[in-house]
Amino acid sequence: MRRVTVNRGNRMTIARVAAAAGLMLGLTMMVATAWAQPAETQPTQPAPGSAAPADPAAPGTEPAPPEIGPDGLPVAPPADAAAAPAEPAAAAPPAEEEAKGPDITPVSMFLHASIVVQVVMVLLMAWSVVTWALMISKLVFFSGLNGTSNRFLNSFRSGGNLVDAHSKAFKNFRSNAMARMLDAAVNEIGAGKKGHISTRVAQRMSIVQAEVGEELSSGMGIFATVGSISAFVGLFGTVWGIMNAFIGIAQTQTTNLAVVAPGIAEALFATGIGLFAAVPAVIFYNMFARRIGAYQTRLDNFANEVLVRVAREYEA
Repeated sequence: MRRVTVNRGNRMTIARVAAAAGLMLGLTMMVATAWAQPAETQPTQPAPGSAAPADPAAPGTEPAPPEIGPDGLPVAPPADAAAAPAEPAAAAPPAEEEAKGPDITPVSMFLHASIVVQVVMVLLMAWSVVTWALMISKLVFFSGLNGTSNRFLNSFRSGGNLVDAHSKAFKNFRSNAMARMLDAAVNEIGAGKKGHISTRVAQRMSIVQAEVGEELSSGMGIFATVGSISAFVGLFGTVWGIMNAFIGIAQTQTTNLAVVAPGIAEALFATGIGLFAAVPAVIFYNMFARRIGAYQTRLDNFANEVLVRVAREYEA
C-alpha cells in the first residue's frame, strides 16, 4: 500500500491538504474492510489521484469518475460517505467445558460399590480397627510388664536367702511372671523332699513359664491372620468390582473412561483397604514377636538365677 506523505515544506493550499487527508482516510478504511473480509486475496488499493479499480464483483462496469473541485483537484467524499469499516466478526463462543463427572471420594466409592464389595470393605475396615486396638493394648501391656519386672528383680536381688527374697518380693508383685515363677520354686522347695531339688524346681518354673508364654502370645494369631489374608480378601473385592465394571461397559457399549473409571476406582479401593489392614498387621506381628522373644529370654535368665541359688543354698 502506498502512503501519501504530507511534507510541511511544500506549499500546499488548505483545499489540497483537506483532499489528501480525505483520501488517506478512505484508503485506510478500505484496507481495514479488506482485511476483515475472509477473501484469499486482498484488493489492490489505487494510488492517490488515480481512478479507483473496477469492482471485481461486477465485471465490465467502469467506475464513476471522481468529482473535480474548482482548483482542479479531486474532491474527497464526505466523511459519512466513506466506506465504514466492517464490524469485526463476532468471536466464536468459547467451547463449552466438558461436563465434570461425579466427585470420586472414598465415601462415594463405598456408597456406590456393589453389596459384595461393600461387605468386603466393611470386613477389612473392622479387621483394621481390631488390629490397631490390639496393638495399643499390647504396647501398654508390655510397657507395664517390663517396668514391674525391673522392680521385682531389684527387690529379689536385695533379699537374703531364697525364702526371704520370696517373702519380700512376691507380696508386692503377685501378678508378675517372674514372681509367679519364684513362688512355684519356693513352694516346691517347701514340699519337704530333699532329693533332686534343682530338677523339680526347674520343671515347676518351666510350667509357669509356658503359661506366661501363652499369655504373652495372646492376640498374635489375629495379627498373623489379618496380615496374611487381608490382601487376598481385598483382591477378591477388586476382582468382583472390575467384573461388574466390565459388565457395565458391555451394557452401555462405551469405553469412555469417564463412564468406566468410577467402577474401576471402587474395585481398586477394596484392594487399598486390604493393604491398609494387612501391612500394619504384619508390622505389629513382627514387632511383638521380638518383644515376646526378648521377655522369654529374661524369664530363662531368671530361672537360671533361681536354680543357681537353689543349688547353692540347698544342695551344697
